[in-house]
Amino acid sequence: MTTSWRNAATVTAAAVLLLCPPASAQESEQPKALVITAENLMADDATHQEIAREGGDPNTVLPGDVILYRLTFTNTTEVPVRNVEFKDPIPTGFHLLIESATADRDDVVVTYSIDGGQVYSAEPMIEEVVDGERLTRPAPPELFTHIRWLVTGWVQPGAQVTAEFRAQLPAADAPEEPGEPN
Repeated sequence: MTTSWRNAATVTAAAVLLLCPPASAQESEQPKALVITAENLMADDATHQEIAREGGDPNTVLPGDVILYRLTFTNTTEVPVRNVEFKDPIPTGFHLLIESATADRDDVVVTYSIDGGQVYSAEPMIEEVVDGERLTRPAPPELFTHIRWLVTGWVQPGAQVTAEFRAQLPAADAPEEPGEPN
């Protein structure tokens, strides 16, 4: 995590596929600048409940499952900060569910990367050649690699900003995208 507290804060999150247990009382005494949680939204379906009945973990991630990732930034300083930036990679093997990236404030701009977090855009585009003609079209969600949230306003001391997105582990029988190697 890189943090500059003068007028901006940059928070780089590494979304991990761990379902987070509740924080202990000792952990909750001192707020952390960034807390990341992941929740399997399918954990209550029949398949996952069968896993639980057999003694397994119902939070096990299976093909087709949707995971909700939540990033909560807390300004742990004694001064307001602005231009807080969250950057989070989409977990390897998962596809971003388009338009699921949100934040709990109106002054947040969400952008995406398809090149490993080098360049961000509200709508990443790709070029392809069709019948000898070069065309530009929106990138499909399976190409998205990172999400960035930029809080353009001030975050007061002790205040929190929450951002989230949903990603899906493709079903095992999902068809491959055209042009992908077999």
